[in-house]
Formats: sequence, structure tokens, C-alpha cells
Amino acid sequence: MKKLLCIAAVTAYGSMVHAADWDGIPVPADPGAGKSWQLVDSVSDDFNYSAPANGKSPTFYNQWSEGFINSWQGPGLTDYHNPNSEVTGGNLVIKATRKPNTNQVYTGAIHSNDSIQYPVYIETRVKVMDQVLANAVWMLSSDSTEEIDIVESYSSSRPDQTWFSERMHLSHHVFIRDPFQDYQPKDSGSWYTDGRIWRDQFSRVGVYWRDPWHLEYYIDGQLVRTVSGPDIIDPYDYTNGTGLSKPMQIIVDAEDQDWRSDNGIMATDAELSDPSKNRMYVDWIRVYKPVTQTNGGNSGGSGSDVSVSTDFGAFFATGKDGSPVAGDNVEGFNPSGQGNINYNTLGDWGDYSITLPEDGRYRVEVNVASPSSGTLAAEVTIDGVYVGQINISATDGWESYQTFSLDSDFFIGAGTHTVRIKSAGNTNWQWNGDVIRFVKVTD
Repeated sequence: MKKLLCIAAVTAYGSMVHAADWDGIPVPADPGAGKSWQLVDSVSDDFNYSAPANGKSPTFYNQWSEGFINSWQGPGLTDYHNPNSEVTGGNLVIKATRKPNTNQVYTGAIHSNDSIQYPVYIETRVKVMDQVLANAVWMLSSDSTEEIDIVESYSSSRPDQTWFSERMHLSHHVFIRDPFQDYQPKDSGSWYTDGRIWRDQFSRVGVYWRDPWHLEYYIDGQLVRTVSGPDIIDPYDYTNGTGLSKPMQIIVDAEDQDWRSDNGIMATDAELSDPSKNRMYVDWIRVYKPVTQTNGGNSGGSGSDVSVSTDFGAFFATGKDGSPVAGDNVEGFNPSGQGNINYNTLGDWGDYSITLPEDGRYRVEVNVASPSSGTLAAEVTIDGVYVGQINISATDGWESYQTFSLDSDFFIGAGTHTVRIKSAGNTNWQWNGDVIRFVKVTD
């Protein structure tokens, strides 16, 4: 969730421009006929700010939380420890150190505040640590039954670990939690190698989660693995025929996994105290959704579109049209304190000041979450003129955010506009709101 109005464009617009580290790097996956890639900024981060080990920073907390997605402290000898993650020098840094007076390992772990769901392309540029520990950038559903691994690397310089140091594990899991059952592919292609030692340099690793039954893995922009169909995604039907379908949060961590430590492959005190060996560096994480192409397309990462966004919690006025809803004690939008709004009921509205840098046709999007049944919607009014209604489908929960947009784009001039968003439909309890976004699609 962005706390400040942000404009991303290839042309400079004074101090409001933000040129991401991935600008100019095209998305290697094919978005599909008539589609182009659109950046999902609420879960994309180039880590060009400071977030200290203790306390982090508001910029960090806009998009990330410390620790795991629940109270779990990690596998095996792992003990997730908040001070072992920080943002410095243009990188997210995940550290591994010895937990004092134990054989356990303190490691950093963070997770995204928002969830993402197919179709989506996610890519990271990362340099893994010189350890027997797992270094990971991955995705997991809120109930921990579906997992997609983007980066999973064990790149220790120990002579007996050369096989692992040469390989990147490109895989996924589906689980049944009770009684516990775990499936992941075991084919040799899940351990990718091209001759490099992964700890020696930064590498780009990406996954296109096209649909519940299709994953494509990319290394430095090249397609290196495709996993498609029930026979390899979920051959034992652990997902009851739905495949990899649930919204997932992004997790970045290091792990001392029990399948390693149980076999005597354990991090030493010397390795864990060596700054040249105990740090994983993540330069950036970017996420794209395929959208209908209306302006000739965007290959991804070029920054050619103008995108202006603001938090739902950044309204300058709010109120309610219609009767109060039982149990709702706030008239109008209710800010959560983290940039979004919750306890939103039918007829609640908020007014926002949006500044557009250019004339053109824009698409209006809202990033929202709701498990409610019935009709969910958001009415859009600009400068007192009704523009249209965004129809919203139920998501996986009150914190499982998805993006919905008006069916049609429209022309609007440059300058500052008053935008009103009002919850609509026929359901009393509507949706939690995260971000409002204007995306320019053509001049």
C-alpha cells in the first residue's frame, strides 16, 4: 500500500517520478493475445530506501510485514528473528546468525501484506548466501496448502555441497494438512543448472503462474522449465480438482530445514558469523498482471504507461448515503491505520484528490478484498460527474486483495481532480479497500 500519491512514467515529472530498477527489462513471458503487462505496484519493490534491522520504516511496512504469514517460527532449526532482515544499499538483506546458547539459527523473514493470484508474473533479482541453508523467495496460500517456489537455493561453498551450489530448485507444493501429505515434482528438471554457482552473482528468477495448471520458470529472461497439467501439478488430487488456485502472499526468508539438519548438514558458528557468507541480497521483486491491450501494449518494465495511485485511507472527506448498517459504528470509510479501509458498508464513500500529469484515456482500478456473497461494487464519480460502477467479485478473505476495474476507459484532462468512490450493490458488508489507481492507456 503506497502512502503517497505516486506517478510512474518514462518522462520526468519533477520530484514525483520514480524510476524502478527493472525499467527497461522486458517481462519475458507472453501475456497472451491482445494482452499487455501491467505492474502490480502494491507487491513490487526495488528496495531503494532504508529500513533498519530494528523498527524498519513506514515505507517498508507499506508493503511488507516481518516474520511469517502466521505465528510459525520456521522449519527445523530455524528461528525467524525480525532484526535479521533490513533494507540497505538498495537491497533487501536477509541474514543468518546463531541464536545465542543454542544450536538454532536466527534468520530473517518477511512477507507481503497483499496476496496475488493467477494470472501473474513474478520475478526477483537475487544473490544468495554461501550457506547450507535454504535461501528462498516463494509464495504461499493463507491456509498453507498451496505453494509456488520462485527462488530456492542451497549454495554453500563446502566441497561436499557442490551439486546443490550449482542448482536452483524450481518447484511447487500442494499439501493436505491433516493428516499431513505433501506433493512436489521430483523430476530432474526441477533442479535447474547452467554451469553457474548461484552464490557468486545476482540472477533473475521468475515464474509465470498462468493458471491453476500451468507454471513457467524463467532465468535471466530465458524460459527454462514448464510445468503444466494435473499429472505434474497435482497428481494425487490434494486440491480437489482446483490446482494452484488460491491467492498467495510473497515470502522472502532463509531456512535451516530439517531434511538437511537431520542428515548432519548444519550451519557452523564460523559460517554464521562471516558477513561474506551469511547474507542474501534481493535487489528487487516485480509483479505483473496481464490486462487487455488498448494502447499498443507494454512489454513490461519499460515504464511507458502513466500510473497514479493513492491509498483508500487517504480520503480528505467521507460520509454515507442511505441507512446505517447494524454493527457498523463509523459513518463513512474507516481507516485501518495501515493505508487501507475496513468495516466498509453499503453507501459508504470517500473523496480523494488525484493529480494526473497528462491528458489521455485512463482506466480506473481498485484493489479490494471481500469474502461477502451478493453484489459488491464501487461507484466512481469524478468532479461531481458519475463515471461508472466497478463490479467486484468475492475474494478469498478480507485481506486477500485483488484488482478490479471499470469496464471502459475514458478521457480526462491533466490536473487535480476530486474522485469519489462509493460502495454499492446490494450487500450490507462490502469490501476492504487498499489502493485506487488511474492507469493511462492512450493519449
